Amino acid sequence: MPGRGRCPDCGSTELVEDSHYSQSQLVCSDCGCVVTEGVLTTTFSDEGNLREVTYSRSTGENEQVSRSQQRGLRRVRDLCRVLQLPPTFEDTAVAYYQQAYRHAGIRAARLQKKEVLVGCCVLITCRQHNWPLTMGAICTLLYADLDVFSSTYMQIVKLLGLDVPSLCLAELVKTYCSSLECSGAILAHCSLELLGSSDLPAS
Repeated sequence: MPGRGRCPDCGSTELVEDSHYSQSQLVCSDCGCVVTEGVLTTTFSDEGNLREVTYSRSTGENEQVSRSQQRGLRRVRDLCRVLQLPPTFEDTAVAYYQQAYRHAGIRAARLQKKEVLVGCCVLITCRQHNWPLTMGAICTLLYADLDVFSSTYMQIVKLLGLDVPSLCLAELVKTYCSSLECSGAILAHCSLELLGSSDLPAS
């Protein structure tokens, strides 16, 4: 974007404003580098006062982390909290993101793919714990293209050598019926309807 300088990582002038999850920042649309400084994560003290938390204090790691990776890690954590996932899920998703980011092909990817990577790591974690979350739901939250998400998801699974089970439609419907407090008769009817397709994965 004219008048806003260049990306310190790749030299691109394609800088855009981004305000997902937190304060507005200036981000390179080519490589995903966060050009402006920002707080990685925040927490509330017992008195309710907001304070900054550095990356090393929040994760216990002291190694140098690029601003682009910091931004991704923050978004993984934020997405897990939006979905109200258990803390163990959040830790696993963060670990997958860090592993994926070590690969040169991921670090050099365009911003769109790095945005999708956040959701992929969260979805993989949910699938491994049989948590009823669909690919479509993640794409809706991230305003992501389903085709881009799907291809990136398969790439990450292969890249990290992960064993990720498919989400069963029958289990997904059962969970939704339970959350809506449907009667046993409705649940039984849904189970019968899906009996012939219970092994089909949900996207």
